[in-house]
Amino acid sequence: MLKKILLLAALALFAAIPAFADQDCATGHFVGTYTRATAAVDVLGNGDLHAAVFQLTLNADGSATQTWTGLQDYQISTGSGSVNVGAWKCRDNGNLIVSLLSATYVPLDANPSLGLKDDLGLQSHVRATMIFSITDNNTITRIKYRARTYTPDADPTDPNGGTLGNLSTTQAVYKRFEASAADITAP
Repeated sequence: MLKKILLLAALALFAAIPAFADQDCATGHFVGTYTRATAAVDVLGNGDLHAAVFQLTLNADGSATQTWTGLQDYQISTGSGSVNVGAWKCRDNGNLIVSLLSATYVPLDANPSLGLKDDLGLQSHVRATMIFSITDNNTITRIKYRARTYTPDADPTDPNGGTLGNLSTTQAVYKRFEASAADITAP
């Protein structure tokens, strides 16, 4: 009887090890696209609420992109930005580090003497660095975030340039976005 209990305990332990291993960056099981919805906000103060979604894609080759669906909302009035492009890698502690570059744009008023119409102009470049914990194969959690801002004439690829912002430890949960036939098969 004792042998059976020990055998069952050993099997349970070996069955649990892969589940814990999947929560480590080195497995690569997290590669894919993840989304995080933001709360609906009234951008212009007119009672019109808009929710947006962050879309983070981690590719098997180590490249990464992140878009935000709110970027195109009211560009002439509030500005805009570019897609975030960059890279990811695993840290020795099993966490994931993602560094992304982007640009921010501000509205410009028309200036007929210069031939300018209402437009957007480059305000800055931003180098954002995020650290994620791998929660499971379908969830990653941003545990740290810090951005470095560069003037329009500075080199945003210089890891020591620009102005370093404050460290944020506000967590943000990203869920894997998966293909689904649910809408196709719905009645």
